[in-house]
Amino acid sequence: MRSLCAVLLFAGLSSALHISAPMSKAKMEEVFGKVTWDKNVKTDYCSQCVEVEISSTGGASQYQENRLGRYTVAGALWENMVPFFEASNGQLLTPGPYSNPIIYTVMWIVSETLGGFNAGLQNKFHVDGINCPWEFEDGWEYEHQFQWTIDPTLRVKCIRFRDEE
Repeated sequence: MRSLCAVLLFAGLSSALHISAPMSKAKMEEVFGKVTWDKNVKTDYCSQCVEVEISSTGGASQYQENRLGRYTVAGALWENMVPFFEASNGQLLTPGPYSNPIIYTVMWIVSETLGGFNAGLQNKFHVDGINCPWEFEDGWEYEHQFQWTIDPTLRVKCIRFRDEE
C-alpha cells in the first residue's frame, strides 16, 4: 500500500510540475509557436555570442550539475528576436515560460524543454528588458527540493563570439 501511495504521489507531482521527457522539435513549435532551428541564425538581441559556459562551485554544482557546461546557439525565438542555446546533453538555456518580448520582459532559465517549465536554473532578478544571460553576474538560482536558492558562484559566460569564427 505504501509503495502504491508513493507511486501515485510521484505521478501527481510529476504531472503538476510538468516533469516529462524532452519535447520533440515539432511539439515545441506546437506549444511555443514558430521556432527558428538554424544554428547560424542572427538575432535582434544577443547575437554576438555563439557559445556560453555555465559554471558554479556552489549549490548548483551539487544539485543541478547536469545543467552546467557549454551551450551553443541552437536557434531563435519570437521571429529571431533572441537565441536559445543547447548543451550536448539536451539542456537548453532559453527564455522562461513567463517571458514576454512584447513588454520587454525576458527571464533566462536552463531546462530540458524550450521555454522550460522544468527549469533547474533561473535568473528572475534581471528580467526588465531584453538582456543577454551573460550580462549579469548575480541573481542566478538553482532548484533543490522544490525550493529556489541563490548561488552567488553561478556564472553564465560568453566563451565564443560570432566575430571569432
